[in-house]
Formats: sequence, structure tokens, C-alpha cells
Amino acid sequence: MVYKKFIIENYKGIENIELDFSRNDLVLLLGINESGKTTILKAIEAFDYRNDPISTSLKSTFLSSVRNKSNINFTGDVKITAEIYLDNEISREDFSKEISMLRKKEISKKRASLVENFLHYINSQRTISISRCFNFNNGQFMDHYYEINTEHYIKNDKYLEKLVSKAIVGLCAFIMYFEDFRDIIPETITVKKTSTGYNEDWYEIIDGLFYSSNQGYNIDTLRNYYPARKGDASTLLNRVNTELNKVFTDKWKKLSGVKDINKARIEYNEKEEYFEFEIVDNDDTTYKIDERSKGARWYLSFLMKTEFRRKKLRNIGKTIFLLDEPASNLHSSAQTNMIQDFERLSEDTTVIYSTHSQYLISTSNIKNTYIVNKQDGIISCTKWGDYIHGKNVETSYYQPLYDHLQIVPNSFTIPWNKALIVEGPTDFHVLQVMYQLIFDKKPDFVIYPGTSACKLHDLISLNLGWGSNFVVLLDSDKEGKKYRKQYIEDFQIDENSVMCLPIENMKIEKYFSNRDKREISVLAFDNCTSDNLTKKQFAASFGIIFNDESNIKRLKNCLDSETIEKFSNLFNLVMLKLNK
Repeated sequence: MVYKKFIIENYKGIENIELDFSRNDLVLLLGINESGKTTILKAIEAFDYRNDPISTSLKSTFLSSVRNKSNINFTGDVKITAEIYLDNEISREDFSKEISMLRKKEISKKRASLVENFLHYINSQRTISISRCFNFNNGQFMDHYYEINTEHYIKNDKYLEKLVSKAIVGLCAFIMYFEDFRDIIPETITVKKTSTGYNEDWYEIIDGLFYSSNQGYNIDTLRNYYPARKGDASTLLNRVNTELNKVFTDKWKKLSGVKDINKARIEYNEKEEYFEFEIVDNDDTTYKIDERSKGARWYLSFLMKTEFRRKKLRNIGKTIFLLDEPASNLHSSAQTNMIQDFERLSEDTTVIYSTHSQYLISTSNIKNTYIVNKQDGIISCTKWGDYIHGKNVETSYYQPLYDHLQIVPNSFTIPWNKALIVEGPTDFHVLQVMYQLIFDKKPDFVIYPGTSACKLHDLISLNLGWGSNFVVLLDSDKEGKKYRKQYIEDFQIDENSVMCLPIENMKIEKYFSNRDKREISVLAFDNCTSDNLTKKQFAASFGIIFNDESNIKRLKNCLDSETIEKFSNLFNLVMLKLNK
């Protein structure tokens, strides 16, 4: 069972927003500080009752806190709705088990029959919509419940509807919220559940680490070895630490460029019954985790939560990770590298992350970016395509992102000294993909997509100001030749800095044969209704391929050798000009 959409109504500063990730499992919420990104993530977290505080007083505070903040006397429902897709049929055994864990009393045979009928119903529907409602009267919290938003067998039985809804949520992905500034490894992690220092969340994470080293192991395995089997305890800890370093050490070095960390390890104090993490340098100097940089501490925390707890939770389905302002303690270059971690993580789970950093923007996933704003206390969340619709975009296809973040680019924020300026997003997608396909790596230069052949003045001006070595690439049609001449004259730049496609009267989409286009369409949409895609259809198809690493690899085997050769010649010419 997979979450595909969330609709949030009346939650704190949100009136009504929709978050759809049915086409991609990596979603970015982009906005300046205090724009409402955290509110959106916390609303999604609140949908899953398993995240409710256990303490009665804390739970009461949580339930009251979701109130609509724009109306102090709010009366009605705060509602968080999830659209759930059944990727696999729910078994009778799993459903019955989940029901039995939730109910406080036996249900009647009549109710049991209704549950059975409902199970058949949702297995046939494949998609179901469930809302978690928090009812308020004149600003006061009254009640909370789940409701199923469709005609169904249990509609008039509120107790059964609530029970069945919670059972479905219990079979769905666990929703895990990770806050950058707070969710870091404590100095010590007590395992005695009766202790005031006990941290259930971190207990489960460390248990996941033991589980990863061997599925038969857990924290209790280690505790039971003491005092008689200390040798076995030591062997187990060594195995656990080997697993830990498979994940952490090499990744941290690659991410940060810091080479002085030899390994991380977890130690157990059997007398006081607590764990603590340590970092060992190359000279074998040992540091407590809180003695290392905030960046290293955060990254280890991130891996512990996403890698090891996830492996243990796989038995209840995919985890949805809500990452609030991740990697804030990392250098800009490390933040850029973190995007790869998010992409890798989203291959088998869903990742929704928020940021106000330009370094955590993935241009390869731009269509799954939401722009978050707050105006007059009301939070809005607009998908990228809708956000730029109707805007007068004069500089770059991505310029509205930087405008929204209130970023003024300069030589310190743009690290590249080689740039290829192209007419639009389709050229950008095609050239990025084809370069990676041919050379098996990302381009050694940045590609800036403009908005049309006639609107590249600002991008050229910026690159001249930065002192970068750049090439402008235009179509070799009448319009492309016209603006090549104009840019050379307007900016008094070398003729080699502005080029048209080397094949006469050519546009980038014409580099592909009709057969190529048909194969591209099949990769993107699993079908093809025409042997000759329109320009719009081609752009849409390549945009989808651009956002899917697996399709890029598959594409290479689909293209004509002549097409590969055309692009190879083009890239060789571009790189020759850039390297002068």
C-alpha cells in the first residue's frame, strides 16, 4: 500500500493544499525561512496515528495544536486526506492481524462480515481515500477520527470505520519526520525502558542497526550475553560496527571531502546500560560523537535513521521520510552531494524534503518541486509547472527558483567556470541526458537553459560578469542564425562563443530519427500512439526520461548509432570551444 497524494485542510496556517507524488518518490518543498515548509511536513506526519505522543498530556497538547490558526474561534474539521494505492492485494491474514492489534473488544459476527466484505471491496478498487479529522468547536478541540471517503460497507458504523481506517494506515508506509536541528544522536542512549533517560526513537534505530548486521540480532541479544558471555558480546558489537562503517565512513569522506575520519563505532556500557557513539581519526584518536563537527554528527544521525531503521521497518512497508531542512550544517559542496543520497534513498521509498538552500535544488527533479509561500498568515504550496505559468521569465527557466529564494547569484555562489547556454528546457534535458549516456558521467560544464533563442541576453551578461568560459548553442535554423549574429554584435564577443548546431537547418529534436522518438515515447509512457511525435510530445517524453536514471541507461540501447555519433560530434565541438 503506497501513499500517492496528501490533501491538507485547515491545518494551522494551511487552508487547502495538495501534494501529489504519484509520478515520483522524491519531492522538494522550496521556500524561504518561515514560509510554512515545516507546517506541511508536520501535517503529513500527523496523518499517521503511530506518530501520536504516548503521554496523555503531550497527546492532548498535540491534538489541540493542529487548530486552524487564521480563525481563533474555528469550528469544523482540520482534515488531512491521503490517497492510497494498493500496489499489492491486502491479504486476509495481514488485515485480520492489524484489526486484532487495534480493537479493545471482540467484534460481532455481523461486524466481522462487514470487514470481510470491505476487504474484498478495496482489493477490487485498488485506490482508497482516507481522511484523519480533528474536530473543533469555537476553537476548542473536541474529537479526532478517521473516515473513509467513499461509499462502502461500513459507512454507518463509526467505530468500525475508525477501526478499519487505522488498520489500513497501519499497513501503509510508516511516516518518519526528521528535523535537522533536533534529531541528532544523543551523547548517550539508555536502553532501560523504565529509565527517565530512555529514548524510544533511538532505541528502535539502534535495534535496526543490530537487525541490519544479522536479522536474528537485536539489542536484547547483546544484553543477554552479559555477564557470562562477554566474548560473544564483543564479537556481536564488532559485527554491528562493521555494518555501521559500511554505510558511514566512505560516504562521509566522499560527501565532505574530509579524509581524517577512520571509522565510527558504537560502544555499550553494560553496567549503566547505555550506548554511545564514537568517531576514530586516522591517528586512532577517539572522540565522543558530540566532540565532532555538527555536520559529521548530523550525517551519522541521518544515515542511522534512514538506513538502519528503514531496514527494520520494511516488514510493514515502505517508509516515507519527511526531511525538514536537511544538511543545514554541511558545506555548500556537501549539500550538493547530498542530493545523490536523497535520490538513492527515494529508489525504494518516498522522500519529501524541505530547504531554502539553492545547493539542495535538484534540476533533474524540477517538476516535483513545490514552491511554498506564506502571505497574510496563509500558507500556499504550488507545483513548479503551475508556479512559472504566466510568469514573465526573461533570464533562465530556473530563475524563478532563485528569485523566490531571494538569491542574487555571484562568483561565490556559482562555482562553475565553464558554461553552455541553450535555448530552453528541452535542449537542457536532451543534452544532459545524451552527455551522460555517451560519456557515462555528468557534464564537466554547467548547462543554463534560457526561455527562447531571442531571450539569452541576461544569461550571456551574467556569464560575462562572472568571467566564465561559455558557449551559446542555438538551432541552425533562420532564427538561430539571426540571433547568433546579434549576440556577437551586441556583446562584442568572439565568434567561437556563439555557435549554431553544426548540421544545417537543424533543431535539437531533429537529431533523433522517427524511430528514436518512438522508442523515447515508449520509455516515457510505456506506449506510443504515433510514429512522429510533435515538438510538445517529444519535450514531455524527454522530460520524463530526464527524471529517471534507469530510463537513461535503457535509452542507450534504443537509439540509432547515427544519433549517438551526431551527439558525440556535437559535444566534442562544444568541449573544444570551452577548453580554449
